[in-house]
Amino acid sequence: MHTLPRAWRTLNTDFPNYYMAARLVHEGYDTSRMYEWAWIEREKDHRAVDTRVIGLVSVTPFSTLAAWPLTGLTPLTAKHIWILLNLAFLIPIGWILRSITGLGSRRVALILFLSFPLHRNLLYGQFYVLLLLLISGACFCYLRRHRSLAGGLLAVAAVCKVFPLILFIFFLQRRDWRALIAGVTTGISAVVVSIAAFGLNAHRNWLQEQLPWIMRGDWLGAYASSASISGVLHRLFLSEPQWNPHPWHNSPLCYALLAPTLQMLALAPAILLIRRDDESKERVLLEWSALLTASLTISTIPASYTFVLMVFPVCVLAAILLRQRRYGWLAALVFAYLGIGFPVSAPSRPLGLVFLLYVPRLPLMMAVLFGTYALMWNRRRESGSTKDWSRYVWGVGLTATVILSARSTLRVQRAERQEYAYRVPLQAQGFLSSGPQSTADGIRYAAFTFTGYHLVMENQGKVSADSSIDAPYDDLSFTSGYGHVLVERASSSGSQIVDLNNPSEVVIEDAHEPMLSEDGQTLAFVRDNHGRGRLMVRRRLESSNTTEVALTPIQLNVYEASFLSEKEYAFSATEDGHLPQIYWTDAAHVNTPISLEASRYPALSPDGRWMAYSHLDHGVWNLWIRNRASGAIRRVADVPCNQIQPAWESDSQTLLYGTDCGRSVWFTAVARRKVIP
Repeated sequence: MHTLPRAWRTLNTDFPNYYMAARLVHEGYDTSRMYEWAWIEREKDHRAVDTRVIGLVSVTPFSTLAAWPLTGLTPLTAKHIWILLNLAFLIPIGWILRSITGLGSRRVALILFLSFPLHRNLLYGQFYVLLLLLISGACFCYLRRHRSLAGGLLAVAAVCKVFPLILFIFFLQRRDWRALIAGVTTGISAVVVSIAAFGLNAHRNWLQEQLPWIMRGDWLGAYASSASISGVLHRLFLSEPQWNPHPWHNSPLCYALLAPTLQMLALAPAILLIRRDDESKERVLLEWSALLTASLTISTIPASYTFVLMVFPVCVLAAILLRQRRYGWLAALVFAYLGIGFPVSAPSRPLGLVFLLYVPRLPLMMAVLFGTYALMWNRRRESGSTKDWSRYVWGVGLTATVILSARSTLRVQRAERQEYAYRVPLQAQGFLSSGPQSTADGIRYAAFTFTGYHLVMENQGKVSADSSIDAPYDDLSFTSGYGHVLVERASSSGSQIVDLNNPSEVVIEDAHEPMLSEDGQTLAFVRDNHGRGRLMVRRRLESSNTTEVALTPIQLNVYEASFLSEKEYAFSATEDGHLPQIYWTDAAHVNTPISLEASRYPALSPDGRWMAYSHLDHGVWNLWIRNRASGAIRRVADVPCNQIQPAWESDSQTLLYGTDCGRSVWFTAVARRKVIP
């Protein structure tokens, strides 16, 4: 009565994320750039998907295929079907839980519908009810000795949301090779299907450029009030000029030591207490519940809807406590379960240790987890134990993992914070500030907020926006010079380039990434065809001549470019699924790739001597510069975070660029660095 009417009439996050990715595949689009915030926002705007912002960070490509059968419907209608499917999934979930735990139907239904995360799943159109069905079904099949099917179902869950991979430790510890082999085979098959649908580059991007950030907790809500160990430690020990300027104790060392240690202390008992010699149903359910609860406890992205998965371990624990007549502990379990799911509002920036008062979910999760461990330990003592030397191997391996992780985390956090010295202290930075460009009046950039993307001009703390927060479009790219401010405005009508001197008149239809030539008479831009970009040019901007010429062949998928004239420009592009590289074009219009390996974001200096660009190394994009005369290259910085979208200032010595160091992946702030003495 409370949730369904709201869920039914609103198309809010997160269902549009899954729907949009699946629809692009359905329409035959090149999806190699779907993890880029502005790119996916543009495609969303073109299809009039009625949600203000969209993004796919942390979402695996394969998981979005669940929405593929619905892409022929309008977004809101597709969500209606998805909600009905989720409600239908509750029937087999309830039957499975009743069957494996022995709880009555009413008790299982009560546990399900007292789950506030279930309401959030329905409201947001999230994925976790289906995930609960897959995990519960895998456990049910294992207990019925359908081991291959159990491994296959769990593999599908793991390809959708990575953390169920931890449950494969159960098969490994119990030496259940049939389930393990079936899981690996199914997982590989699912990945092959996903690559066939989305292409290799989208998966390479997710694996190399997204997953490492997610694993270490540098995701969308790194400093938010969350139930994750990494989130709490981020807030307490790591500074960030905009998001967390006053941590309780600014110490990357404390964070590096505590984060892997606490996570491993939570996970290790779930692994070490697995007993291969005890095949009773209660033991299997306890071990399954412990691994699932531990994976949620150490997860770096524990959004509220994730905890609908706690229905499984709570049903298991409630059934055991009822059989043992431990009604006091049962009451404590009910209290913890309600507390885990119940939302707690927090001030935007609670200071110091007061922050801990706003994250009750984490200690409650720890309480349920260690209560599960206590039941496992008591049962171990009652039934006796046999020597299992694999526990010692696991102990050594887990200890080594903590040491290596602490070392790596300390190196990353210290290196990222070196970049803070180059941050520009802008007043109106959103979650993401992209494409910064220096002008005679200050710095102009596109700011991403919950109301969309807006072009912002800032000069010595004075901020002016070039579009209203209520505008029905997004300002996604722009250029300025010679009295013009040309901006791409993406909406249901497509991407239109307009001049802010006369915003009611469209300069170019179906175009983005505008670039003015050195003399201000020629406009270059990128035009997409099914997600593949092509560099175009229009001559004599201020005349009535509207002749457009393609500068790149159709087989190249152009990402971005730097344009001085028709005889002098550079662009980054991919061909046949390879990594992007930079091409240079001279007066002969020969698109020659420069031997820079994986590279993007070319920026030609005004004096014609240099080209700045970003090079992909160990999963991050760092700034380099190239002498155009000699071809000599030099690295500007070596940091474990992204430095992208460089733009030269008028002195041809200083770069403005976007950096996500200390922030979330691709959530860039503006930095300035002098790179030429």
